Amino acid sequence: MSNSLWLSLILTMTFINNSIANAVSISKNNQNIEVSERFESEDWTLMSITGKPVTLSEYQGQPVLLVFWATWCPYCKKLLPGIAKLHEKYQSQGLKVIGVNIKEDWQPAIYWRNHGYQFDTVLDGDDIANKYGIIGTPGLVFISPKGKVLNVAHFSDPSHPSLEKFAQHFLSDPLKTVSEN
Repeated sequence: MSNSLWLSLILTMTFINNSIANAVSISKNNQNIEVSERFESEDWTLMSITGKPVTLSEYQGQPVLLVFWATWCPYCKKLLPGIAKLHEKYQSQGLKVIGVNIKEDWQPAIYWRNHGYQFDTVLDGDDIANKYGIIGTPGLVFISPKGKVLNVAHFSDPSHPSLEKFAQHFLSDPLKTVSEN
């Protein structure tokens, strides 16, 4: 790959990486979080790795983080342990994390079991990824409790500040999940 192609790729990923920070940002003066709602999420149902159907609308009223991943993706392998920690920290407060397996060429159920991840993951999510504009793995979709897509991002940093900001924004005040900004 030529240097100009690499530079273009790096600049594009930097832009995408920073987009979630712009969509969910903390104001220094009053600690309110500004949330920009991009579009309404379409409902969908996919089968989980355990064979049960998972439907997005079942989680209406909860903030939802969709994580698009594949077993062969090195960046997913970096991100998923951080997502697992986020899930463990906030699941009891209502955060719903759903892994969405895409572009798969191996056995995601074995991968999931071997890594001990406890959050749901669904299979064959390629059509869903296209609807959200996911261009590769890992991809993340941040959905408000009202079902609005707040942002679509691509990053692999398991400690990315947008993850905590998203969870804390909707879970710090129970009324936000109902009334939202």
